[in-house]
Amino acid sequence: MAFVTGTANSFADLLAAVQNACTANGYVLTGSVLSKGTLFAEVANIAQTYPRLGVQCGTTQAAGVLSGRSDVGKATLGFATTGATLGVNPFSFPMTYNIHILTNPDEVYLVVNYGITMYQYIAFGQSTTAGLTGSGNWYAGSDVALNDQKSSMDVRAQGGYMQSSGTMNAGLFQGLVGYPPSQNGAIDHKLDSATWAVEGAWRDAFTLMQNSPNAWNGEAPLIPVTVYASRPSTLVSCVAELGHARFVMIDNLNDQQIITLGADKWKVYPWWKRSARGNTLTNTPGTGTFGHAIRYDGP
Repeated sequence: MAFVTGTANSFADLLAAVQNACTANGYVLTGSVLSKGTLFAEVANIAQTYPRLGVQCGTTQAAGVLSGRSDVGKATLGFATTGATLGVNPFSFPMTYNIHILTNPDEVYLVVNYGITMYQYIAFGQSTTAGLTGSGNWYAGSDVALNDQKSSMDVRAQGGYMQSSGTMNAGLFQGLVGYPPSQNGAIDHKLDSATWAVEGAWRDAFTLMQNSPNAWNGEAPLIPVTVYASRPSTLVSCVAELGHARFVMIDNLNDQQIITLGADKWKVYPWWKRSARGNTLTNTPGTGTFGHAIRYDGP
């Protein structure tokens, strides 16, 4: 495992930081594709009016070009917000990046901190869930690749998202029932069809998060990120339980606080921007006290 942190002054700096950190820790870079074993992820800058750093997984690569590419779009970081509800929050440099490179299973998380209080991420890895027909390769991010700004927010107990002309899933795999699920998160499960589409990781998470922190001692448990895919006859199957990420309510925790549990350490991040607590949030200027805890191998 490894943890790399630094300062980026551009999207090019962020891309180079991810590539350098990964290749220093067991990954091979071919063109824009990072690979390790059967895990293949393309991390690349997306040049547009509102630029993004994007990630998308496939099943292999040929001459540096991703093959077996996901049928779900790229997941990205880099969204900006505008309007009276979310406020004018550009994705501004310089910023701090934290890269968590983890093994058994292989997972990579890039979390950026900008404007003092705001966070975004991209991530990729490989599911170890038994019974998948596909490779288990997965990826996720704070946003999709649309060329837009975000002007409204909605986080619900059936999945969390922000939207204007596009969808921004602030939490890992937070798809929403009744809407296109987890457009910026996908897993190569290939159950029933060739699709990578997943319903999301909201089913277990919100039931547990509404009862956290503990009313007796104020502690917040780390909640597994269990991702489900829709199956025929309105059933679902678990297609991943992330090895090195957890959901956590951050009411009594600081941004980037380190939690030590036995031999493990975890670093805490807001989903996007800390705001007042709420189990469901609509048109508020942040993502409440919903957070991620990423396994940490730093000092």
